[in-house]
Amino acid sequence: ISMGVNKMSRFKDKIIGGFDLLFLFSRGMEKFSGSKNEVQISLLAQLVLLPPSLAFSYFYPPKGMETGYSHIQIVATCLAQFIVTFFLSNIAVWAIARSLNKRDKFWLYFSASNWVAIPFFIVMIPFMLVAVFGIIPREEMDRIFVLFSCYSYVITACIVWRAFRINWQLAGLISIITLFVNQTFGYHLLFKLQNIPIVW
Repeated sequence: ISMGVNKMSRFKDKIIGGFDLLFLFSRGMEKFSGSKNEVQISLLAQLVLLPPSLAFSYFYPPKGMETGYSHIQIVATCLAQFIVTFFLSNIAVWAIARSLNKRDKFWLYFSASNWVAIPFFIVMIPFMLVAVFGIIPREEMDRIFVLFSCYSYVITACIVWRAFRINWQLAGLISIITLFVNQTFGYHLLFKLQNIPIVW
């Protein structure tokens, strides 16, 4: 029983740390160590979020795939986008960390980034429901989701800054690189391979 309580306590600490990072509080990083066990569990956090994220894409397709595409193609595209960008963006950050002699700090960044995804998703749920049920027109919701996306890269920059202990300008650049990877090798590449017009 005590082991279960300890695990729940650690899980609670990670969620609290994730919420702190979500609101850019520096104390959030204190909840993470980048240990092997923590990194492995953080991967599970990402996997837990994958099914509801794919379900959302089923009901609210990515911009450009709203009409004329099967649900299977839409979900497959979103799944491929997640896999490609998850690996490529982390490889890019790892390469930068290596060039800065900060390889030992990469796993701290990796773990914190994975855990912050949970509170970020929780905050997104009301907006996702509004989008799915069409309470607000798609055009307006797309703008809101763009703002959320931009804010997610601000969070990434803050995590990079605090994990690697580098200046904020370089942290911002690394975050922009992850944005480039996600957009170019994510949706843009996948859309081109499927001859889907890129409308943004």
